[in-house]
Amino acid sequence: MAETFLERDFKAYEKHRQDDPEYNALRLSVRRKLKAIVDATAKEAKGFGVELSAQAGLHHPYTFNSYRVREQRAYLCRGAKARKKLAAFFGEALGKDAETHYIQTVLEVCLDDQVVEAALRVHPQAWWDGEHLKKKVLGDPARMEEFCTLLRALPKGFNLKLHDWKKDHWCSAVKASELKEMFQHYTPGNHWLHVQRQLPKEDALAMGAEADAWVRTSLLALLPVYQFTLWDPDGA
Repeated sequence: MAETFLERDFKAYEKHRQDDPEYNALRLSVRRKLKAIVDATAKEAKGFGVELSAQAGLHHPYTFNSYRVREQRAYLCRGAKARKKLAAFFGEALGKDAETHYIQTVLEVCLDDQVVEAALRVHPQAWWDGEHLKKKVLGDPARMEEFCTLLRALPKGFNLKLHDWKKDHWCSAVKASELKEMFQHYTPGNHWLHVQRQLPKEDALAMGAEADAWVRTSLLALLPVYQFTLWDPDGA
């Protein structure tokens, strides 16, 4: 069954409610809604030969979110087998990070008080993917152009953003020269890397159940960029 976003879903993340435990039950319902969407996306991705693990973020104030739930997240990352492979390659010292489901390159749906967002994100600590992508596109003009082609093929509205920098690189018109400059400033281990698409609250409410399809098709459209980004210890 397709999930529908409701007005109350967004209200739970307004600033004055972010630390209010009375809204935990409502946030839990949003968490389950987003998790259902990524679960369905994972099943569809399997049909394309991509194995993904579905996870969901915290819905209640806690130490990990500084006791404030600013947004609700659910995401897809490497499957357990692929994460164990990374952990085995890095060994005991780094293996815990490599096997952790959120320290990865993820496909994520996120909801706050204003927007629903579908995104690919490379976690700062997932430096193995970040370094792999950076070296690939900066080391070979043909691979940079391949990456640009993948970005241009995304549905309208996606932008590439480095960390919290203000500059947006709109994927539909991205240029290799602009990305070269951006990647020269990108430091895996310190910076997030985002490829994201936003649906304003008003549009999400008006779309009804079609908003569910908007999220799923957005995440599935990111699969080629996701696969291009991932590093494989076997060199594949």
